Amino acid sequence: MGALLVGGALAAMVWLMAIVGGGLQDAGTPASPAATEVVYVRSGESLTALAARIAPELPAAGVIAQVRALNSLESSGLRVGQALVVPDYR
Repeated sequence: MGALLVGGALAAMVWLMAIVGGGLQDAGTPASPAATEVVYVRSGESLTALAARIAPELPAAGVIAQVRALNSLESSGLRVGQALVVPDYR
């Protein structure tokens, strides 16, 4: 019985942390960019690398979410030379 209570308490803590902490990774990313710019995908560049290039000081997950939304990207696959509209955080 004690193990069941401990397991339930741990499950509740994990669930709570997922709900509360889920928004923390995007907390530093502005909700909507004030401006946008067009960048071109470089050889071997992923969305994570692109996020680090355009906004190294912001959480990558939030920047990636904005890039995906601005470009209606359904997958993370990019092509070299692909033009992407990205937030301009300057």
